[in-house]
Amino acid sequence: MVGLFDLFMMRDRINNSTNVFYIIFEKASILISLLIIMAIGLALDFPMWGVAVLVGLSLGPVVYGHYYLIYIRPLLKERED
Repeated sequence: MVGLFDLFMMRDRINNSTNVFYIIFEKASILISLLIIMAIGLALDFPMWGVAVLVGLSLGPVVYGHYYLIYIRPLLKERED
């Protein structure tokens, strides 16, 4: 299991070789994912508090999923090689 400090160290290691646009696209993809989840909640005709709970509960998995795909997985593959 990767700790929070390890995640920040991995992120700094990856970000040294990336440009600003890559970081902006990363944040934009997180926001677009959350907007899609909000649209699904609205399409299912949830009340506003239900949509807020749905987006709030999905915030952690969405952010961790993006961090896993962008930062953690490439470093794990690098260690295996």
